[in-house]
Amino acid sequence: MTNRLFASVVAVLLAIIAIYYQELFNTVFSSSSLKVVDSTRDITYLGSLSPAGIEHFQNIYYAEAPTGQRRFAAPVPTRPGKGSVIDATRAGAWCPQATGDILPFTSKVTDISENCLSLRIARPARTQKDAKLPVAVWIHGDANEQTGGHALGSASDILYEPDGLVNLAAADGQPLVYVGINYRLGLFGFATSETMIERKDTNAGLRDQRAALEFTVIGQSVGASDIGLQLTAFGGDRDVPFQQGVMMSGGPGLNFNSQPELVASNTAAIAQQVGCGGGQDLQTLECLRAVPFEQLTNLSVTASRAARPPFGEGYFYPTIDDDFIQDRPSELTRKGMFTKGIPLIASWVTNDGAWYALPTTATDDEVLGSFGLWLHKLSTPTKEKLLHLYPLEDFEHMIRPEHEGQLSPQYYRAAQLNRDIWFTCPVLDFTWQYVKNGGVGASQVRLYEFNQTRYTPVFDFMGVSMWGVAHLSDIPYLFVNDHLGAGADNSDDQLALARDFSRTIIQFVHPKASDDRLQSWPPAFSKDFAKPSTGDVPSHISLQLFGGPHGSVPTTCSEDTGADMEAMTDAEKALHWENLFSRCAFLNSQQFREEAGV
Repeated sequence: MTNRLFASVVAVLLAIIAIYYQELFNTVFSSSSLKVVDSTRDITYLGSLSPAGIEHFQNIYYAEAPTGQRRFAAPVPTRPGKGSVIDATRAGAWCPQATGDILPFTSKVTDISENCLSLRIARPARTQKDAKLPVAVWIHGDANEQTGGHALGSASDILYEPDGLVNLAAADGQPLVYVGINYRLGLFGFATSETMIERKDTNAGLRDQRAALEFTVIGQSVGASDIGLQLTAFGGDRDVPFQQGVMMSGGPGLNFNSQPELVASNTAAIAQQVGCGGGQDLQTLECLRAVPFEQLTNLSVTASRAARPPFGEGYFYPTIDDDFIQDRPSELTRKGMFTKGIPLIASWVTNDGAWYALPTTATDDEVLGSFGLWLHKLSTPTKEKLLHLYPLEDFEHMIRPEHEGQLSPQYYRAAQLNRDIWFTCPVLDFTWQYVKNGGVGASQVRLYEFNQTRYTPVFDFMGVSMWGVAHLSDIPYLFVNDHLGAGADNSDDQLALARDFSRTIIQFVHPKASDDRLQSWPPAFSKDFAKPSTGDVPSHISLQLFGGPHGSVPTTCSEDTGADMEAMTDAEKALHWENLFSRCAFLNSQQFREEAGV
């Protein structure tokens, strides 16, 4: 990023107010070494240079510390004083969450604080002053995503190291600026009550994201789900602060039980424990704002993990507040109540649901129990239908010799069910409804399935080799991380796939890039929209397959049950085996959506 644009992006992200745009972009900035100066407002930003030659500016606050009266409230834009020197050389604190280890290849959580609403910015070194670069904003999910998230994570996690992505983009002549954002999580981000709804103090974590977003946004898992929630925010009556979206393993359907009663009850229980009454009135809210954040963090994390083991996701999460979220997301998309004109890439990975089922899963009841904690309102007929749609015999061939006698096909059945419930079918539903109801043209939505992982040696070491291409697998390919830790696979073949995949996403992000890669990637639903009318579910999908035994190829699938299997490519046969049309037709049906609360 140019010195001029760097300071512009920082200022725009810090002060999302339209009046600033023209003034900031016409301001002249200069730099010396890793110092960027906003000469109009006389603010200096000090950065650092990574071993990979990328300039980093970290812990740049976009909002005031959400403490005191700002706790459980919308973010307040920060206004650095004239003459300020901002030390952006080191990572800032993570938002309040549990501390300790998460996964072998993720950061250990040690430094948490309420004063966490900050940006992590990376740019290529020696960028010319007159360059105009696109900005890619990363919304992190949970480092160990479990059903709905919003409990763990930070833009500073080593998993999201941006040097490889920024270097590759610059080397290809398509330089970009990377921005990672921190936003409030758990109780601090998603507490709710009648009083908070009345005061529009709900869904603070989503409002944080809104304050920090600009240009292209990329989100993974719950981060992807939140992109969908940003598009449906305020019933679609407001423009979103980004121009494109990449939704990796997630759609807004990821947020189950979207009515506020459960989260309100959880909020009241914490209030009761700290002596704030547990009621819904303003006095309770004011009392909670005076409690030390460490006490609230410890109590809320303990309660969350007891109710939703092991990491407490799905205890505090986005809920309907008749303001930011005005209805169930699936209903909003069906009514066309979303911001229009945002091209999308959306995706899942082949075994996205692998770690949601216990390896000991061996019975029908245990299959249903693998998501029962979160989907606790499913009727008996719905559960019976799910088992019928995923017959056990479909998964018997998946038992590998080394797992013979140790693993039941029921495990793989549960894993596939979880994948489709949490990821694949919500992604298909959101993108289909977005095109069908006027969000963008059919040529502007693309899908991919990622079928490769660099974590195989790590999973083997952890004793969970059955996970395969599990959730998070595509992240190190996007970031072109050539030194992934914990014994992960950093071989030449893996890094070649990383460069291929990342270049495709870079091309989508970069407005000046040629579109060769995207031209060979067929739009998701074009064949449906070549017909006079369309139904509530697609009858044909096209997607790009990345990695795996069939290679990186475009592939297609149709609901036609009489399709000629002999005429299919191996990739098409693999996609056909997933039975997405019959399964997602039910998982995206009115019956299931109402019971799931999506």
